[in-house]
Amino acid sequence: MNNLFPTILTTPNFVVGATEDTPFRFEEEGKRECAVKYEYIVQKDCAKIVVYPSGSPIKYLKLRFSADLSFVDKVLGDQWERSGLNAYIEWRSVMASRVLPWYCVLKGGEKTACYGVKTGANCFAFWQVDTHGITLFLNLKSGDDGTDLKEPLLACELVETFAENADCFTVVKSFCGRMCEKPVLPKQPIFGVNNWYWAYGDITKEQVREEVDCLSQLCQGTKHKPFLVVDDGWQVSRNPLAEYNGGPWSPNADFADMQKLAEEIDGKGAQSGLWFRPLLTKEDSLSESILYKTKDGIVLDPTHPRTIEKVAQEVRKFRSWGYSLIKHDFTTMDIFGGTGLSSEKHSFSLRAEKRSFFDKTKTTATAVKELYQAIQDAFEDGEVISCNAFGHLSAGIHSIQRVGGDNSGNSFEWTRRHGVNSMMRLPQNENFFMIDPDCAVFTDKVGVQANLDFLKMCAITGVTAFASIQPNCLSEKDLAKISDIFKIADKNELRCQIMDYEKNANPERFCDLNGVETVFDWDKYYNGSRTVLAWDD
Repeated sequence: MNNLFPTILTTPNFVVGATEDTPFRFEEEGKRECAVKYEYIVQKDCAKIVVYPSGSPIKYLKLRFSADLSFVDKVLGDQWERSGLNAYIEWRSVMASRVLPWYCVLKGGEKTACYGVKTGANCFAFWQVDTHGITLFLNLKSGDDGTDLKEPLLACELVETFAENADCFTVVKSFCGRMCEKPVLPKQPIFGVNNWYWAYGDITKEQVREEVDCLSQLCQGTKHKPFLVVDDGWQVSRNPLAEYNGGPWSPNADFADMQKLAEEIDGKGAQSGLWFRPLLTKEDSLSESILYKTKDGIVLDPTHPRTIEKVAQEVRKFRSWGYSLIKHDFTTMDIFGGTGLSSEKHSFSLRAEKRSFFDKTKTTATAVKELYQAIQDAFEDGEVISCNAFGHLSAGIHSIQRVGGDNSGNSFEWTRRHGVNSMMRLPQNENFFMIDPDCAVFTDKVGVQANLDFLKMCAITGVTAFASIQPNCLSEKDLAKISDIFKIADKNELRCQIMDYEKNANPERFCDLNGVETVFDWDKYYNGSRTVLAWDD
């Protein structure tokens, strides 16, 4: 079938690598030496890259597959973490410098090619596509240092797919299944309420009780119990004035008894969920287990055994309280510092100061995976949502992944840019995990119908269907519409696919298994995109 696209299941045309002893300009002509010891192992359906101790801590490995790709019309890439806010998931023309995290899709005429690394890699990997070939770049660093390997490391496994005259959405969905062989999926459809987008952390126990009463009414007759997620604001040291939302992870005076609250939620026909930020705390800790200090607390080093045990201890506590779901947040931001990472910066950091891990024998990717696994193991068979996290590393560990940037209780434009765009990751749904495009938000600042449409889109596609509902802002008629949508999510039968996947980065056309099409118009609310935009207005 494929007589145009190159295969990556062959020896690369060119490989160069860098250690801490390698000059910065190691990619330039005349200075290309591969200082990294590696093995490229081609098997029947995949290729494995094994990296060996190389005499100096390893940093990068770059592999090049040469080919004439002048026929390629457009390219799709994933993002490192959440989509939106200058990290949109979209089809674009060929651009040699464009970073394509984890996997990429090339379209030329009626021919399609997919190249990717399997989930659970021990490095950060991205692709680049130009008219003369494909590049795979592996970041093998440990924090800002090279990784001091003591034994061989399986950096990643590569897979590819070629198709002709095929629906591209279907091709990418099948390819996502190949990249993750053993996904962990929720035991039931995930729907319910989360109080973040109307309260933004200013919550009380009484408000949570009112929320669960409302949720119980909305979900009367559903087969599965909905979830009520108590988001940021329950913890003792939460300080909105100082913009501090970390630990200690004990309740403030108003919430007091979190176990009793979970029992109340469960007793009213819902399941209890809880938010926390694993690595930020005010508690005393061993100096060697501190990655860095903030103005109000410390960020714990994920490679230190004490950090892993501390995080696991907190998670076990949440489970003992009776919570059925937890949402861990900000691990990417905390590990990498500042605003996290950008798809255009493979250094993954916008900060100036250096971060060095306690255990420099582990790559950053390995450290991140081990942190996720420790959280999941401690929460046993409970559902875990990873937010501000790397989906390609949490796949196969957690059952739910927040795939888009924050939606908004202030302006639907943020929901359109983040939540709707994140649906370009729908091929990952149930192949990597259940995707969470974030909440439909019902407040007195945003249009009701816009968010009803967003919530319906979530329900008919089989992703999470969460809503944030400001008390007393909706009519009985609107509440009835939300109830009907929750019933669709509960049945989880439609499983609509995107029909305009190659044409619109804010998908509008969806079709269910019976061929029935549903069309949304995300642009009618502002007559296009809202142009003058601030987060709180």
